[in-house]
Amino acid sequence: MKTWMTLAAAAAVLTMSAGAALADGPPANLKPGKVDGAGLNVMDLEAQKAWYAAKLGMTLLNTIKAADGSPREYIMGYGGGPDAAIVALLKSAARQPGPNAMGRIILGVPNAKGLADWLKTQGVENRQVIAGVAYFIADPEGNAIELYTPPPKP
Repeated sequence: MKTWMTLAAAAAVLTMSAGAALADGPPANLKPGKVDGAGLNVMDLEAQKAWYAAKLGMTLLNTIKAADGSPREYIMGYGGGPDAAIVALLKSAARQPGPNAMGRIILGVPNAKGLADWLKTQGVENRQVIAGVAYFIADPEGNAIELYTPPPKP
């Protein structure tokens, strides 16, 4: 009988724990408010930094250095401030050529078609996904980037 009561108590604790795990996330004062950006492992850190600056107009916001003082990670973005998103470019010896496994970075832009057309003049091919709304491009290492302009509201 004692064993059965111990098992029942353990089951009750597990049930309560499972319920807590299925709650609507962390407490309000700990819940993240937004996604700040994406991080990409890259093969050529300097070339990627230059491409994101030249083709997408990002600026270098911060440099994270390795123990030897060399750049290990560049934080790129569109200015500072609490609402500014970032792209972290991290040098990785494990990075293989081709698309990154994460999917894509989505950039909110005022005119996706206009930027896609301009990038084409800069040698960056694009693929239209939704006319006037979404266009896919890739950085030199094959990482997918979506240029996105929300459609007008009806």
